[in-house]
Amino acid sequence: MHSWKKKLVVSQLALACTLAITSQANATTYNTWTYYDNPTTALDWSNMDLPGTVDGNYVNYSGFVYYNNTNGDFDTTFNGDTVNGAISTYYLNHDFTDGTTNQLNISNSLIHGSITSMLPMGESSDGHYVYQFSEYGTDRVIDDNWHDGDVFTLNIANSTIDDDYEGLYFTDSYLNGDVTKYTNETFRTPAGEGEEYAGLFANGGVGLGLAVNLDVESNINISNNSRVAGISLTQGNTVNNTYTTESHTWDNNISVIDSTVTSGSVTTLEDSGFYGNSAEPSDYSGKGGANDVALYFSDSAASNYSMKNNVYFSNSTLLGDVVFASTFNANFYPHGHDSNADGVLDTNGGWADDSLNVDELNITLDNGSKWVGSATTSANVDVDSTVSTDWYDVTGNSLYPGVVAEDNAWGRTIDNQVFQSGVFNVTLNNGSEWNTVNASNIDTLAINNGSEVNVTNSSLLSDTIGLTNGSSLNIGEDGEWICPYISRHLLSLNPLLACCRRYSRGER
Repeated sequence: MHSWKKKLVVSQLALACTLAITSQANATTYNTWTYYDNPTTALDWSNMDLPGTVDGNYVNYSGFVYYNNTNGDFDTTFNGDTVNGAISTYYLNHDFTDGTTNQLNISNSLIHGSITSMLPMGESSDGHYVYQFSEYGTDRVIDDNWHDGDVFTLNIANSTIDDDYEGLYFTDSYLNGDVTKYTNETFRTPAGEGEEYAGLFANGGVGLGLAVNLDVESNINISNNSRVAGISLTQGNTVNNTYTTESHTWDNNISVIDSTVTSGSVTTLEDSGFYGNSAEPSDYSGKGGANDVALYFSDSAASNYSMKNNVYFSNSTLLGDVVFASTFNANFYPHGHDSNADGVLDTNGGWADDSLNVDELNITLDNGSKWVGSATTSANVDVDSTVSTDWYDVTGNSLYPGVVAEDNAWGRTIDNQVFQSGVFNVTLNNGSEWNTVNASNIDTLAINNGSEVNVTNSSLLSDTIGLTNGSSLNIGEDGEWICPYISRHLLSLNPLLACCRRYSRGER
């Protein structure tokens, strides 16, 4: 266990798992966070006793998953169980030994909290100290290199992950003379799952802090009436010294069938509420804040490799905003690079194949799936785009208004092509529906086979929009459709009853 005091560093190291979890054969309730009290002395957050200390006064974590549970870990299957707190797959994900399964199966269970691939953290009641928990054992195999293709698989069936465990609430007792006194304490446990704590420790503090928070390549399969309160996928470490000139990609795949993904919870809940009704993670407000995010994807600016994300919904619901944060690869030069030191820019660097220099987010709604929310691309994707005058060995992959103008008094736009670090594509098939909220900014929108997109009291920006086979794009009186900024001819209508129409108030 490590401790970080804001403004002053205090480090500690300890065995963080002392509660053995011997079996998951039967339906059981597990608490990953516990407090061990010393009834004679008061808890000192600045110097919390190490887990396993005989006299107590420490918070303990016992939620690690491993392919065997000889050290008291969870095994890799939950069936009919309830888990209160956070499940960490850190050791499972970082053991690349042949024959070990990098997979977690959750069925018929309730995870009252979250799943993270990072080392868990928690924050003291006064907010001054952050503790990180580690586990050490003879069977631990930790490899800090990235192994492309060793993908973590998370299977969720008929289960709920609610992102609704805010902290460990406990009472600390101590003696004041001969009198026993009590203080109410809170160990806020979602602390290590979000970017707020980035940089405090080597492992932790990335992502947005939703029900599922992973910084490893992942395949996530959600099925059979499951409900997940938000998924945050970030590009973690991609360093491997044996990778030299060959290309690699960081790949994530999410499949949601007959299930629901909602917004999660980033800020602390239960601090306020109308008549005691505090906000819940799945309460989508449509105000565009962090608590409205259902899917979050973020690449690493320090990586030489692009991040490819594919998301598929079938007969399912997505309630919340989708955020795609992309930056150029570390080996790419958006404004050019002098490769031979002759004083002349001659290349953009990166990979010869342009697609390997570009992050992707592809979302497909199928078989009557419905999405309510916005599609947001991080501002830097547009601001840092490479204009055609800076292209040395790339070609455009998106549009941006007025990106190149005449260098004269007229200042007329003469080019609208850019090369972006990431592209965001949305496809609707077979009677699916997207109701946009606030402002959405994507690259390609395909509406097929009786699907519809409704833009009301919101705006939708897309480079291209295609409609086929009885599909529709409906713009309400207060909706704004921009397709695209410059060339409206990029809207394509298949003749089989596809339509684009605008409604006035009261017409629909």
